[in-house]
Amino acid sequence: MALNLRLATLKLFGQFPKTEEYEKREYALREEYAEFLQFGESDEYKNYLALKEFVESGEPEKVKQELGQLKYNGSQEHKRELELKNLKKSKAIKNYLHVKNSDTPDFIASIENSDKPSRYQDLKQFVNSSEYKGQRKEHKKNNTEEYQKETEFNNLQKDAELKKYFKLKNWKPLKDYLALEGTDTVTQYYELEKYISSSEFAERKEYLLSKDKFKKTEAYQKLVEYQNLDKSEKIVWFHKTQNSKKFDEIKRWELSFADEFDGNSLNTEKWLPRYFWGEALIHKSYSLAGDQHAYTDGKNIELDSNTLKIITKREKAEGLSWDKRYGFVPKSFEYTSGIINTGQTFRQLYGKFEAKVKFTMAPNLFHAFWLVGDTMVPHIDVFRQNGSKKPSVQGSMYWMNGDKMRSFKAPLSGFNFTNNYYILGIEWTANKLTWKINGITYAESSSNVPDSPAYLVFSSGVKGGLANQSLPAQMQIEWVRCWRNLNQ
Repeated sequence: MALNLRLATLKLFGQFPKTEEYEKREYALREEYAEFLQFGESDEYKNYLALKEFVESGEPEKVKQELGQLKYNGSQEHKRELELKNLKKSKAIKNYLHVKNSDTPDFIASIENSDKPSRYQDLKQFVNSSEYKGQRKEHKKNNTEEYQKETEFNNLQKDAELKKYFKLKNWKPLKDYLALEGTDTVTQYYELEKYISSSEFAERKEYLLSKDKFKKTEAYQKLVEYQNLDKSEKIVWFHKTQNSKKFDEIKRWELSFADEFDGNSLNTEKWLPRYFWGEALIHKSYSLAGDQHAYTDGKNIELDSNTLKIITKREKAEGLSWDKRYGFVPKSFEYTSGIINTGQTFRQLYGKFEAKVKFTMAPNLFHAFWLVGDTMVPHIDVFRQNGSKKPSVQGSMYWMNGDKMRSFKAPLSGFNFTNNYYILGIEWTANKLTWKINGITYAESSSNVPDSPAYLVFSSGVKGGLANQSLPAQMQIEWVRCWRNLNQ
């Protein structure tokens, strides 16, 4: 009673979910869950987890601290720069570079290659010798070869290049140049000068002087990437959802059977278009004794626009009727209709069973979605429109108490099933049956809960009085879905 009152209250205040909205919400939730699962396995999230592990290892902070100790002063680069500066301050190096960058080395080399200096020295030694000086007058008088040497010597003394040469030979810068040329000191100077003027040194010096060394590391790049990902809309959504109970209901269920009726004809690999026992015992269709319709082995079943239709018609037909006293007996029927079941293909103990349906609500017609096992009871009606003069819909359950049949019935009123689709379902556990419409519970029962596997049955037909004014009538099924509870 309380559940029916709640249902009525929701309808009264416009809070009962419309089928389209409910289905859209359920679809969106399942799509989001699929996206959630997919993202959890994505390379993007795996990369995030790897970055998270790296950051939480403390490696970025370790790198930052190490780089904080890395200074330019005292570094090898700084020492080499100071070494070059000290060399440049050296007088000898300055003299060396001054001479090196002048034409003096070439001049000295050209004079020495001309043999003038050695000739000058030889002549000087000859002219200043005591032997020559003792006989100079005689040599001069006779203009001897010896005297000619003195003349040559005198000319060399006047030679401007030779004068410059001898002057330069006593020049301190040149002496420093000659002393350093080819030494390790000069080699070291040029190597240092080349390195200090290189882009490599400039970049290294800039890096060592920089206060943002950490920002140039791979560790920093990973830290920033992690921080950005951690604040990203996708990751925030994933973690928020991961820590919520949003998908708890979805996680409970695993789809075990479904038909979206998107083919051109009934899928006979799933459905049998007659009673299960008709196939098992006589390989024919039959109706029950109280039925005014014949089940026509699928002739009253159509698939159109992703919808299965069970059509009840006024038309004469010959068929079999099951009578407890006489068994299967021939019978003439005034109406025809259809039935489908999964007795050969799908049975399940406990779970969630749902279908999206609408059906003609009219006197003396019945439409039903029910679960049954190898015996007629226990028997669960997910829903049933009773074949009475005043159409009504209910969820129900039937069981045997000794030799008497007992029932639980939960009326479902105030809904127009003729013009509107509704999602009708039942959750079946070991302890309870829960009937729902568009996800809203309207009935529960914890007594005499069936405990054996059942298969699905959809059926329509005529019971009671005439139904001529309402025919042809239809039960339309857009889809049926069954779920297994993973927690059971």
